[in-house]
Amino acid sequence: MKYLYFIIALLFLKQTYANSVSCEFEEVYKDGSIQTGHMLFSEGLLRYQYNDKQLFTIIYNKNYYVIRNDENTIVNKLKNDAILNELRFIIADYPKIKNTYIKDDLKITIQNSQIIEFIKRISINSQKVNLSIYFINCTFEDISKGFFQPFSLKEIRK
Repeated sequence: MKYLYFIIALLFLKQTYANSVSCEFEEVYKDGSIQTGHMLFSEGLLRYQYNDKQLFTIIYNKNYYVIRNDENTIVNKLKNDAILNELRFIIADYPKIKNTYIKDDLKITIQNSQIIEFIKRISINSQKVNLSIYFINCTFEDISKGFFQPFSLKEIRK
């Protein structure tokens, strides 16, 4: 369930220079722990991959999929739930994304970069999780659709 909050952050991608963006990310939790990875977004498709082999990759390609990083042949489809439904409602505001969204106990705050036309930080606060996601070293480039295929996962060069 915890990984569904990461999907929230990724679906708020906002940029105007291209239809595709590639970023490194850093998740910072309230307890000070940090997770890093790589995020790809292209024409509504999404890939959010943790660097830690013990974690996973999330792909959105018509449905949400979770793929283990240590065994990428293990693919699980995520069930639709209230959080994902709320995300779809918020995303309907695109490209007029607000700075703050509040729904029940969930608060999402978006901070845009002053250097590039993209999100710098997303803050997610709820009873279940409190974290900030920072987007770093973003580039706007065409991204092959092969990176968004959950059943034949193409490796990201780092």
